[in-house]
Amino acid sequence: MHQSPYVPFYFWMPAMQFILDIDGFILDVNEFAARYLGYRRDELIGKHALIVVHPRDKEKVNEQISKLHDYELGRIYSFEFRKMKKNGEIVYVQENMCRATTEDGHTIFLASCHNISAEKKAKELLAGQKKILELIAKEMPLVDILTEITHTVEQIRPEIVCSILLLNEDTNRLYHGAAPSLPQDYVEAINGFCVGPDVGSCGAAAFRQELVVVANIETDPLWQNYKEVALKYGLRACWSVPIFSSKKIVLGTFGIYHYTSCEPNEEDMEIIYTFSSLAGLAIEQAKIKEELQESRQHYQSLFEYNQDAVFSLHSDGTFFAVNRAAAQMTGYPRHELLKMSLHDLVVPDDLPKILEALIDTSEGYARHLDFRIRHKKGTFLYVSATPVPIWINKSVIGVSIIAKDVTERVEQDKRIQQLAYYDPLTGLANRRLFYDNVWKWVTKAKQTKKTVALLYMDIDRFKYVNDSLGHSIGDRILQAVASLIQEKVAEKGTVARMSGDEFTVVLPNLDYQHEAIDVAKSILRTFQEPIRIGELDLFLTSSIGIAFYPHHSDDVDTLIQYADMAMYEVKRKGKNDYFVYEPRLLEQKLPNLILLNDLHKSIQNNELSVVYQPIVDVQTRNVQAMETLVRWYHPVHGQVSPGQFISLAEETGFIVSIGEWVLRQACEQHKMWCELGLPPIRIAVNISVKELLDPHFAKRIEWILEEKQMSPQCLELEITESMMIYNESVILANLQRMKEMGVRLAIDDFGTGYSSLAYVKRLEVDTVKIDQSFIADCPHSYYGSVITNTIISLAHHLGMNVIAEGVENLEQLRYLEEKGCQEAQGYLFSVPLRAEEATRLLFHGIRHLT
Repeated sequence: MHQSPYVPFYFWMPAMQFILDIDGFILDVNEFAARYLGYRRDELIGKHALIVVHPRDKEKVNEQISKLHDYELGRIYSFEFRKMKKNGEIVYVQENMCRATTEDGHTIFLASCHNISAEKKAKELLAGQKKILELIAKEMPLVDILTEITHTVEQIRPEIVCSILLLNEDTNRLYHGAAPSLPQDYVEAINGFCVGPDVGSCGAAAFRQELVVVANIETDPLWQNYKEVALKYGLRACWSVPIFSSKKIVLGTFGIYHYTSCEPNEEDMEIIYTFSSLAGLAIEQAKIKEELQESRQHYQSLFEYNQDAVFSLHSDGTFFAVNRAAAQMTGYPRHELLKMSLHDLVVPDDLPKILEALIDTSEGYARHLDFRIRHKKGTFLYVSATPVPIWINKSVIGVSIIAKDVTERVEQDKRIQQLAYYDPLTGLANRRLFYDNVWKWVTKAKQTKKTVALLYMDIDRFKYVNDSLGHSIGDRILQAVASLIQEKVAEKGTVARMSGDEFTVVLPNLDYQHEAIDVAKSILRTFQEPIRIGELDLFLTSSIGIAFYPHHSDDVDTLIQYADMAMYEVKRKGKNDYFVYEPRLLEQKLPNLILLNDLHKSIQNNELSVVYQPIVDVQTRNVQAMETLVRWYHPVHGQVSPGQFISLAEETGFIVSIGEWVLRQACEQHKMWCELGLPPIRIAVNISVKELLDPHFAKRIEWILEEKQMSPQCLELEITESMMIYNESVILANLQRMKEMGVRLAIDDFGTGYSSLAYVKRLEVDTVKIDQSFIADCPHSYYGSVITNTIISLAHHLGMNVIAEGVENLEQLRYLEEKGCQEAQGYLFSVPLRAEEATRLLFHGIRHLT
C-alpha cells in the first residue's frame, strides 16, 4: 500500500489515527480506524471529519474544528466526544490533536483517538449507584428513591424505559412504585397485576423468583392476555427481575421496556441486577423504618410508668426515650435528657465499664453494674443499674438501662481502683494492672503446671498514621484497635495498653502453646478488614511477639522483654505477622552491617542465583508463565532469606543493581528455553520503587530486551500495590514507557495496599495477583471469598488477567476455577525451581495434576 506523504511512523499503530486539513477534512486515516468504524479508507479520505461524529456531538466537534487555525504547533489539544460507526454503534473517544507542518510547508492536524466507552459507562454506573445510596442514607421518601433509580437507569441507557412494581403480600399483587417515563394510562392499566406463572414479565418474575426475558411482547405467551395494552403504547420487549430483600423475600419487580424487540446483553444484565438490588435496599429500609416506629410506640407504653428510672439509648450512647422517673432522678426535664447522651450524664471515669457493659448487652448478655451520673445541680449520684437489650426483628437496636439511686451505698474504693488500674483512653488494663495480672497467673501456673503466654504487639507504621492524620484520629484508632483485640481475646485472658500503640495480652491456664498462637492469628486476621474512623477506611497491620512461661523464663520482666524482642523480629522480617521468641535473638549472630557489606559483593562472588516458580492456567493446567525469584547463598551463614536481604538492598539502593542482574538472568533463561524449542511463555520479574525512580530505567529495559532478542510481550514486570502511593512523575513515565514498548505490567499482592483504580486504569495494567492471605482460607472464609470474588470480577470488568497466589490444595484450585480466575501460582503446582528443574517442568508439564 502506498504511504501518504503526511503519515508519521506511529500512523501504523493499532489506534484510530486521522490527518485533517485546516477545514476539518480527512487527508488520511489509518487502516485500523477505518476498519474499526466500519469503513474503507477511501470512503473516509476526502470527507469531512464530522462523517464519523455522533449527531448530538457534531456541533461541539464543529466548534473545535473552527478553532484549528488557532492551534499552536506541537501543543496537544484533548477533548471527548462520541463517534458513530457505520452500523450506528456509538463509541466514546478521547481525541488528542496537534498541529504540524509537512516538509512542503502544508499545515496538517494529527488526531489520535482512544476508545473510552468502557470507562465512561463504568463511571456512569458508579455515579448512579452513589447517588442512589446517598438518597437511601438520607432516608428520603421511598417513592423519590425509586423514581430516581428509574431516571438513573434511563439516563445510562436512553433506549429503555423502567418500571418498579411493589408486591403486596396480603393480596399477592404488584402495585405501581415508580415509572416516570411510561404513559400514565399504561401505568394504571398494569397497577394491581396478579403474581402468577403467565402474568406478563413482571408477574412471572415475581412468581418464579428469577429473571424473565420477553424479547417480543406480541408473540410471547406470557403476554397473551396483556399485549394489547402494551402494543398500544409501542412497547415491544419487557425484561423483569424480582426485587429481593436481604433474606431473599420478593419485595417487587424491576421491569425494563424496549420500543423494539430485543434481548438483554451483558451490560444490560449488570444494570438490571445492580439497580434492582438498590431498589431492594431502599424498599427494605422503608419497611424497617415503619416497623421500628410501631415497635417504639409499644415499647413506650411498657416503661412509661415504671417506678425505676429507665433510659433507652442507641449504641452510640444517645437517648431516644426516658421515663418520668429518669427525669426526677437526674433533675433534667425529659426534653433536655433526650438531647443528651451517656457521655453528658455519666461521670467520664465510669464510661469505659458502662460502654463495655453495653457492648455485652447488645450481644445479648445482661448484667448488673454500678456507676455515677451527674445531677443537673452538679452533684454526683451513684446508681445501681441493669442494662437490658432492646430486640426488634431479632436484632438488638439499643439498650434500656433500669436504674436505682444508691448514693448512700457509694463504694469509693471502686472509683480509686478504676483510676489506678485502667487506661483512660482505651478502657484496657494499664501497665501496672498488667504486671499484677501476670504475676498472679505465673504464680498460679507454678502450682497447676499450666502454661502462660505473653503477647507483645504494636501497630505497624502507627507513627506515620498519627503524624499524617493527627493525634485525635490516632486516639480513635487506638480505641478501635483496643476493642478489636479485646474482642478476640475475650475471656481467654487480659488485654493491656502499655504505652503509645503498644498492647500486651496475657493468656493463662494454657495446655498447649498453639492456643496462644491461634489467638495471635485471630488478631492478625482482624486487621485484614479496614478500620473505619469517621469517613476514613484505614488498612492497618500489626506485629506480635510471643513468649511462654515456663518455656522461656519464669521471670515476668524477662518474659515481657522476650516477647518484645520477638515482636521486633517480626518487624525485621516485614511486619504483619507473629513470632515466638527464640534464644538466637539475643545472640544477634548476623548483624545487618556485616550482612550489608557481604551483599555488595554477592554478585561479583556469584553468590546470588535465581529460581523460577510456574504460573499455571487454571482450566488447562498448562504453564503460562514463570516468576523469577532471587536467592542468596552466603558462604559462611548459608541461605539468607529474601525477606532479610531484600529489605537491606531496598534501604541502601543496591536493589537497583540486583534488579538489573535478575532481569538479565531471566531474559537470558527465556532465550535458552526458546532455543530448546519450547513455546515462548511470559517471564515475570519483580521490580522495586527504587528502580522505577531511575529516569533511565525504561531505556535500560529496552536495551536488555534488544540484547537478549526477547519480545517485550513476553516480559511481565510485577510492581507492589503499595507502590501506587508514590505519585512520582519519574515512576509514572517509566511505567507508561513500558506499556508503549509492549511490556506487560502486573500488580503483586493486590488487595493489601493502597492502589487507586484510577492508576490501574491509567497505566493499563495487564495482570493483578491476588495476595495469598485472601486465598489461604478460601473457600471457607467468608471475607477471603468475598474479597477474592470482588477482585476477580473487578479485573474481568477492566479486561485484566487474574493470578491467584499461594494455591496449596485442589479445593482452592477448584474454587478459583469456578469463579473464573484465569491463572494460579503456589506449592500445589511447584516450589520455586532451579533453571534445569524448571526446564524439565516446561517439557513435561504439571504431571501430578493431570
